[in-house]
Amino acid sequence: MMSEQAFFTLENRDNILDLTMNAPGNNIMTADFMTAFVDIVKELHKTAAENSNIKGLIIHGSGRHFSVGADVTSLMDRSVAELAEMERTGNLPEGFIVQKDCVTSFSKLNFPVVSVVNGFCIGSGSEIAANTHFRICEPATRAGQPESTFGILPALGGITRSAALCGLAEAINIVMSGELFTAEHAGKIGWADILCEKKQGYSKAVSLIEYINSTGTFDPSKRAEYISGFLASEVA
Repeated sequence: MMSEQAFFTLENRDNILDLTMNAPGNNIMTADFMTAFVDIVKELHKTAAENSNIKGLIIHGSGRHFSVGADVTSLMDRSVAELAEMERTGNLPEGFIVQKDCVTSFSKLNFPVVSVVNGFCIGSGSEIAANTHFRICEPATRAGQPESTFGILPALGGITRSAALCGLAEAINIVMSGELFTAEHAGKIGWADILCEKKQGYSKAVSLIEYINSTGTFDPSKRAEYISGFLASEVA
């Protein structure tokens, strides 16, 4: 098994946390990836609890892609094993519950969490991005939930968050069609909050976090207000 550091790095950059995904295969989400993901999210929450000056968190991939999603063979094997366990015990597998709690925990942090998306952001990778407060998409973005094409459904909070971001009808289309969508379409349906030029996503994320902090205490319910105010400040 590769070390946690081989998959992720977590750094504090002037009180903005940087969570970088460094996994092989364009951040393909193998079983080892998910084990390291749980560990790094625990470390993230510990860091946040110990430092009241944290202004925000940026999640991004180190290379050309945010994440190509789960390894299909591994995912299907896990799905079969988890179904068998559910039939045997009548309960959801503990490992699945822990992973889902880690993914959905991003939206519960008391500072803004921003995903910088470029290249593929699909499957479980898309669920991570959807569970952050904001998504900034670069032009090469291709996002989506293709699980239905393999006979399964998103299970890490992607369905609920897609509905919250895009509306129920659009969420059903995203999940059931399994089709990938562009940055432009992501902005049109409300999945993306900000569209930017190539290699400008990270600096935009930093600027967005700084802007939100300048307005006072972070309130996730003001998401639309933050975005409109930030975009207006950029053209002022």
